[in-house]
Amino acid sequence: MIRKLNMIINTHAHIGISRVFDHDFTEEELINGMDKYGVDVSIVQPLIGPEDYKKYHDNIYEASIRYPKRIFGMIAFSPHIDKDEYFAEVERCVKELGFVGLKLHPLETATDPLSVDGRTAFEAATAFGIPLMVHTGMGVPFASPTKLILRAREFPHLPIIMAHAGFNIYTPDAMIAAEICSNLYFEPSWCSGQSIGRMISKFGPNRVMMGSDWISNYPVEKLKIDLLELNDNDKNQVLCETAKTVFKL
Repeated sequence: MIRKLNMIINTHAHIGISRVFDHDFTEEELINGMDKYGVDVSIVQPLIGPEDYKKYHDNIYEASIRYPKRIFGMIAFSPHIDKDEYFAEVERCVKELGFVGLKLHPLETATDPLSVDGRTAFEAATAFGIPLMVHTGMGVPFASPTKLILRAREFPHLPIIMAHAGFNIYTPDAMIAAEICSNLYFEPSWCSGQSIGRMISKFGPNRVMMGSDWISNYPVEKLKIDLLELNDNDKNQVLCETAKTVFKL
């Protein structure tokens, strides 16, 4: 295991199968990767798979029981269902399974955040007091970070995390959105180290949180942070404290 000075929280990890991206991430792969790379905590979301969404949420819950205080769940499923059914599943995951966040994936679920169904995710996260992570970047126009400006203004007390922070090519748009809306946060997996440095410099480390997406991508994302040569407080903020605050860990 790699030695480290601070706790590390990976805010973007997966267990499950995606028919959209042909991914299959297992619990074993995640835990082995966490142990190998020195990750203390992962916030884990399902991919949008071929089976019932409740099964994927239950699988993550069971992993959290096997690895208490190392695995926390994040809800992720399509909002293109009956609104009451969507709310019921979010409520179940928060109140019964102890999940700490909700994910909206505009690309994987073909959801415009500004649509009626897209708004449901913002409503549900607000209703149950959890942050909302939204995939941004790949999948424009639905995944454009600027789509979040109106929703962030509409829900000013809801922490909204821009997953991938625009995927580098749309990171300037993510920074514009974050400048307009103080409740927007950056999870910059797959962005360049230079872009991450600009986020921290412009908005402060308390608006940026570590995320890897694939666990095999973690060493690259951690190296980007290391090479920025942040002071200990700022580095700890990005690797741990921002996530602890936003997800109420």
